[in-house]
Amino acid sequence: MATLPTRLQQQARDRLADALLATAEASRLDGTGRLDDAGFREIATRLASISSAFSLDEIVARALDSRVKALKLPTGSADLIGLNSDSVDPLLALRLDDLALGELVGRLEEELGGL
Repeated sequence: MATLPTRLQQQARDRLADALLATAEASRLDGTGRLDDAGFREIATRLASISSAFSLDEIVARALDSRVKALKLPTGSADLIGLNSDSVDPLLALRLDDLALGELVGRLEEELGGL
């Protein structure tokens, strides 16, 4: 039987998700930096290795959820991206600018007939 994460482990996951968001935002703001998708994935993998209770996918899901809420996208948008991980990499979706992320959610909603 698996143990549930402690409150402190959940806080650590939230901080790691915030770190991913901050890294992606810094890369978007800089615009001409040298951080490519592979470098971002490496950073994310290293950050996730800090957590003993949460996987990279769980940390990315939390980060995506925070981002779509901040952009006031429809409820469930982060789940929609996660469910379409065969066509959209949720980690790399964090690197999209606000408009592109909104367009991605709109396209996925359209493909599935809305949320």
